[in-house]
Amino acid sequence: IASTDAAAAAEAGQDPVATVARFRAAVQATLDLVDAGGADLLSREVAIYGLRMPMGALLVVRTFEIWTHDNDIRRACDRPASVPDAGTLQLMTALAVEVLSRMFKPGGEAALKDGVRLVLTGAGGGTWDLGTDAAVDGAARPRHRARIVTDAVDFCRLVANRVGPDVVPLHVWGDPEPIRSVLAGAQALALD
Repeated sequence: IASTDAAAAAEAGQDPVATVARFRAAVQATLDLVDAGGADLLSREVAIYGLRMPMGALLVVRTFEIWTHDNDIRRACDRPASVPDAGTLQLMTALAVEVLSRMFKPGGEAALKDGVRLVLTGAGGGTWDLGTDAAVDGAARPRHRARIVTDAVDFCRLVANRVGPDVVPLHVWGDPEPIRSVLAGAQALALD
């Protein structure tokens, strides 16, 4: 928040058209830097928020943030929420689930006994097995103590910490303990 407060304060009372023009110019400058970055730019590691990640992942994180804050503004103005296009949503869900997978990896501090199958429906959806590693026990299919099925957009709102697990329409089966862990882990991914 401290990194953006000065810019936000500078826009207070300004002509909204000029504010939008400055924002678009900043976005274009970022896109120009990405275009000029070379073939390996997306795989280069960068540091932000005390984390290190590839530039490609950072761009997805930024897209996630812009979508989230766009919806914050829409909610404040009593406008309907927006939904990312299918390609963008796929990138957002894939990155969020990849980070969740690392959080619950077998043998890790937050490891899940057996595992949880996460099914995200709609555009940007997919099926992932969290907290499982078939190579550990040689099983052809990982065992799951629980399953979570929800819409990909609702999942992203949970990951953005804009809704809680009690608000997201969920279909769950099995042991409630790993379900709670995965949902809390998803909500903890928000960077704000």
